[in-house]
Amino acid sequence: MLEFRVYLGGAMQGLSFEDQNAWRVEVKDELENHSCNYRVKCINPVDYYNLFDEAAYDSDLEVMNFDLYKVKTSNLIIMNFNDMRSLGSMAELAIAYDRGIPVIGLNESERQLHSWQYCMCSKVFADRDAMLTYIKKYYLD
Repeated sequence: MLEFRVYLGGAMQGLSFEDQNAWRVEVKDELENHSCNYRVKCINPVDYYNLFDEAAYDSDLEVMNFDLYKVKTSNLIIMNFNDMRSLGSMAELAIAYDRGIPVIGLNESERQLHSWQYCMCSKVFADRDAMLTYIKKYYLD
């Protein structure tokens, strides 16, 4: 069975661990338990580097290189625009776009995003359930 890798991007800096992780855990559970022709693997960067434990990594460069490697080797990116000013998220978005990796945006707060953020996404959703239904139908089934 082929693996389908989904990177769960979105702001982390300045957010509580719960705010960084809760939406990622919910999305990961939903997609990895979806019955389809793939073995879905969601990459939650919080599972690898906890920004509240600086002893877990030597430098921000280590974290950046690891996260960007995961972006580059994914089949799909889900970008949560929970903080649209997140520089790390914007770098992930631009790299995925440049590599032709589809990006699905999640903008639950319905903030006005920069036009480039919309342009780099295949589609942007305000509703998480609608986004998950779309991903299952168009990418997994």
